[in-house]
Amino acid sequence: MNSNTEQNAPTEKQETGFDAFNSLIGNAMKHIEKLKSRGMNEYDLSGTHTLCMRRLYQAENGLTRTELAQACQMDRAQITRIIEKLLAKKLVIEVGTGSGYRKKCILTPTGREIAADINDRVERIQAFVSGDIPPDQLDNFYKTLHLICDNLKEAEKFL
Repeated sequence: MNSNTEQNAPTEKQETGFDAFNSLIGNAMKHIEKLKSRGMNEYDLSGTHTLCMRRLYQAENGLTRTELAQACQMDRAQITRIIEKLLAKKLVIEVGTGSGYRKKCILTPTGREIAADINDRVERIQAFVSGDIPPDQLDNFYKTLHLICDNLKEAEKFL
């Protein structure tokens, strides 16, 4: 009987390299976006709000828009659109003085309830998706994926 590693090892007919990576990442993102959208529909929010709500939930004292943009790896304009919608729905408040980028964004009690529900859903999905993959393999996967992302960013200089 084959081990999991042998079963998942590329065969001669399976793609490897950049094309496989591109296809697999694209397919994974399509499913992730679908999951986020379905999970946020009941709150009349889009999938882009998921990560921001989760980051704000983790930061009890709030985050500035700039900090949130960095934490979510999104541009500031996108964060502004997300925060404006969350403010309009009274899921977030901003505290402090100065420009919008200096004020802290903090979840309201309703925002915290919704974020807690989102976190529960994400944890259930993550447990299902990770399945019986050993923790050390998951750690290696994420370390490798981080390295690939860093290298892709550096590779932009070749264009």
